Order: sequence, then C-alpha cells, then structure tokens
Amino acid sequence: MVSDAADGADARPDAGDGTDPQSDAPDVAGPSLVDRWTALDRGWQALALGLGIVAAHLVGQAL
Repeated sequence: MVSDAADGADARPDAGDGTDPQSDAPDVAGPSLVDRWTALDRGWQALALGLGIVAAHLVGQAL
C-alpha cells in the first residue's frame, strides 16, 4: 500500500518550509517529532515500533 505522506504537506495549509508565515526567519527548532513520525511510511512506522518493543523486552529481561 502506498503512503499518502508524500502529498501530506500539500494537503495541510500550515505545513510549509519551516518558516514562520509572519516573518522571514526560519524555524530554529525544525520539524517536530510528530511531523517527522507522520511523514514516515506505515511500514517504517511498524518497523520502528516493533524494534522499540523488542528493545524494551530485552532491557526488561536483562534486569
């Protein structure tokens, strides 16, 4: 299945190039974690979540 994240920036009017529409200064913080997460394809999201769960399980077993 193809992710629609590629056209997600075009669909949101507030998603821009990281600049504040009221000024010419770029956004220093950059894209938020939520924006970066939602830009990922669902397969990459599933892989990241799976690896996080496995890592948490291994840490739990080590303690």
